[in-house]
Amino acid sequence: MPKRIYIYWFLSVASLLLFSCTNGQDDEVKYLKNVVETTEGGNVKTSTFLYSGSQLLSIEDDFTIKKFTYTSAFITEIVTTNKSNSVKATVSYTYDDGNLKTVKSIGDYVIRYTHNTDGTVSYEKFDISILNLEIKIHHGVLYFKEGNMIREERILDDVAPSIISKYNVNYDYDFNKNPLHYILGYEKLLDQEGVISTNNYIISTVETTIEKDNQIISSASFYKNTFKYDAGNYPVEKTSLVSIPHKGISYNLKTTYYY
Repeated sequence: MPKRIYIYWFLSVASLLLFSCTNGQDDEVKYLKNVVETTEGGNVKTSTFLYSGSQLLSIEDDFTIKKFTYTSAFITEIVTTNKSNSVKATVSYTYDDGNLKTVKSIGDYVIRYTHNTDGTVSYEKFDISILNLEIKIHHGVLYFKEGNMIREERILDDVAPSIISKYNVNYDYDFNKNPLHYILGYEKLLDQEGVISTNNYIISTVETTIEKDNQIISSASFYKNTFKYDAGNYPVEKTSLVSIPHKGISYNLKTTYYY
């Protein structure tokens, strides 16, 4: 009898350890090391990610290098250097009570965000390229569900008074892991759009409408992503279809992810 109890106890502990190890592998956070994009024409672009722990230090490809600066757990600056001419573009981020407050591209634009009680985020974007004067470019609202940005509604302000111009984006997601979301502070960067979300978007539809003299002109662009995943539900390959019918544009792009 004691021998049977011992065997039962041993098998139970072994099963528990195996279950724990399996769960640990599934729940392990993976960080991108390389992303390889290949066009239909065979052109290849490789982006290399460098980290310190969960902080993203840089993203580098053949043409640019982006360096990230943190303050505590927040990304507060991204400096992009063009390798061909060494020209730098600096984007700074400020926060209020843990939420993104402003995004400012020096000598170019500034975006101001308001986080609403219903979970939406309103924003206004201004051109500051002329003597630091603020000229409103557009304003809009971002919508979220279960950690995903599902819709953006935008109204253009830099148009003639008689014209109403709107731009809307809708995202549909799968239930698998977006590796960019797990980079420390990255999910706060609302200016990066759908790629900050918890999951990977499989369809993105962009709708534009222009209303003038009681006439409405509309167009739509369609982006479809098909993913392959590893055992931990992280993407290892993405095939993207880009379709812009009103411009006669349609092409495929293959992206491979390495961790």
